[in-house]
Amino acid sequence: MNRRDLLLNEMNIPQWILTKPQVLKGDAQIRLEDHIKLVIVCDEDYQQTRRFQDILLALNISHEEYQWINFSQSLRLNFQHSPIFWVIQENSNHELFAKKYANLTAWYQTNWNELSLPAQKRQFWRQIESFCPNLEENT
Repeated sequence: MNRRDLLLNEMNIPQWILTKPQVLKGDAQIRLEDHIKLVIVCDEDYQQTRRFQDILLALNISHEEYQWINFSQSLRLNFQHSPIFWVIQENSNHELFAKKYANLTAWYQTNWNELSLPAQKRQFWRQIESFCPNLEENT
């Protein structure tokens, strides 16, 4: 008996069955729930920043209505609805993402820090303005 079988036997597990054997073959899809409205594709985690919280507030999106994932996870998404994607990645990843999800709304940023530059910040807010029910018209 090998080590794995001994450990399983000690836990009173005489036999085990893989429920998703396709995962071992590299087919690990990530199911995106229907209530998710916004998917942020970024390798760093900026969820707790004031800037991100302001964006959620402007978009009227709660913490349960967005999903933060990295780029490799984004290529394995499985969903039936049309969420908005916010891709914060280098340009080569933008192109790859755009090919895979050509018919979906996507906002692109090269990196998070460019949102601290006034011109980039203004451009981003213009890009998302039509999706922001909490923003008033500047007329």
